[in-house]
Amino acid sequence: MASEGRWIPYPHLLLIAEKLQQIQHGTCTRLIVMMPPRHGKSQFISQYFPAWYLIRNPHKRVILASYEADFASNWGRKARESVERFGHIFGAKIRAESHAASRWEIAGTEGGMMTAGVRGPITGKGMDLGIIDDPVKNDEEAGSETYREKVWDWYLSTFSTRLHKGGSMVVIMTRWHEDDLVG
Repeated sequence: MASEGRWIPYPHLLLIAEKLQQIQHGTCTRLIVMMPPRHGKSQFISQYFPAWYLIRNPHKRVILASYEADFASNWGRKARESVERFGHIFGAKIRAESHAASRWEIAGTEGGMMTAGVRGPITGKGMDLGIIDDPVKNDEEAGSETYREKVWDWYLSTFSTRLHKGGSMVVIMTRWHEDDLVG
């Protein structure tokens, strides 16, 4: 979270940072972050973490999904901008022909990031890091048993099957219903 353009290391963000380092090192392979809206979880995990992860591991693949494709693509764009801004310090840069916010690669490698809406097309793609950020948009969707079942089916049949051996998953969400994806 930022105040006047400055990041403030609140205790909950420091704890998340510690867990994300464990994800990057492979000592933690599953992480669930549940917090109310506006606590910095998505900015930290969906924008900065994929950039940092790919700068440190340029050959890895990241897939980020959210309740809608445009929302997920927004995080992809912000992560790409972070790599463009800081990657050169570590020898990583975006492949010149990678312009899409929803799909971009690290130059000279097979690594990169793609985004999709929950239940969206990721068939045929693999990932070393999977991030699901808010699979449910609001209370109305959370209250729909049909929608919850579709999210669960998509997770089991599509998203989780894309994870490479030794890969990690992070699910970020505000809890709207006890029978949601993490429930």
